[in-house]
Amino acid sequence: MFPATMESTSKTASAVVTPAPPAHLSAAAKQEWTQRYIKAHAQARIDHPENPSAQRTVALKSANTLLSVPAPQSAADIEALEPWQVLLSSHRVVNGVRTLFCVTTDGRKYSFPVESTPAAPELTPPQKRQSARV
Repeated sequence: MFPATMESTSKTASAVVTPAPPAHLSAAAKQEWTQRYIKAHAQARIDHPENPSAQRTVALKSANTLLSVPAPQSAADIEALEPWQVLLSSHRVVNGVRTLFCVTTDGRKYSFPVESTPAAPELTPPQKRQSARV
């Protein structure tokens, strides 16, 4: 499971045990994930007052909606994604056309032609995109 940290909410006197956000997120995304968790947990306390397990489940589901990656429609869309949203990207030549292959952090795979002109014969090896660690 996730290592937990204590985060107190301003709306309640008691503390909410917040799991650590996924490690691959950027610092801003980690903060957003944590805020979503705390907000959803506060609402879940109202909706499920006698069920701490349901409270945690609702809060995790809400926070994890941040992890969904919008489906890119072109190579430009892939380049516009946040670095933490792309697990792997590489350029390859397929049938004489330079193609960008991408795997997003939600496990979906995409490929798009990069340019309409004939591609150079060299290939680039797959590269992992690393998010900036603070």
